[in-house]
Amino acid sequence: MDDFLVNYISKKLTTVKPLICNIVGFNTAWFGLVYWGNSFIPISFILLLIHLHFFSKYKKEWLLILVITFIGIIVDSLLMYFAVFIFADNSHLPFWLMMLWACFSATLCHSLRFLSDSTVLQLLVGGLFAPLSYIAGYKFQAVEFGYSLIPTYFILTIIWGVLFVIFFYLKDKIINNEGCYA
Repeated sequence: MDDFLVNYISKKLTTVKPLICNIVGFNTAWFGLVYWGNSFIPISFILLLIHLHFFSKYKKEWLLILVITFIGIIVDSLLMYFAVFIFADNSHLPFWLMMLWACFSATLCHSLRFLSDSTVLQLLVGGLFAPLSYIAGYKFQAVEFGYSLIPTYFILTIIWGVLFVIFFYLKDKIINNEGCYA
């Protein structure tokens, strides 16, 4: 009985530890990039490499990160072009935001994996909660909004609800059912 309990706890810890590291790593990257901008890119990049080296359990996660980051950069660039987002340097999307997209992408098969099997949850969580990240960035003065808060939130709600569904669809296709943590 004792061996069963020890094995059970050990198995749970090996599953929980990467999950906690993913949550902490992403939130550290988010805060550092939003607060310190480009200065925090090297630290976020190291956190992403640590994630890929130590915690990724499948071969194609790097490809998923690249694809989702590319989509995110395109979407945020369009939002900038249409003056939904305004950044201090209007010539291009800030590099720190591009890095943030890569860090976010690393959460899809880990801390956000609970959304994998439910399109409704993807729509709700993506649409309701993801825009709050931009509002927090606005409060930290990392971004300005070209519209007032309510219309901006509504625009982001629609975009992020759809994006979450697309991201999890792509995750399933790219990872090709290699499987996330059990």
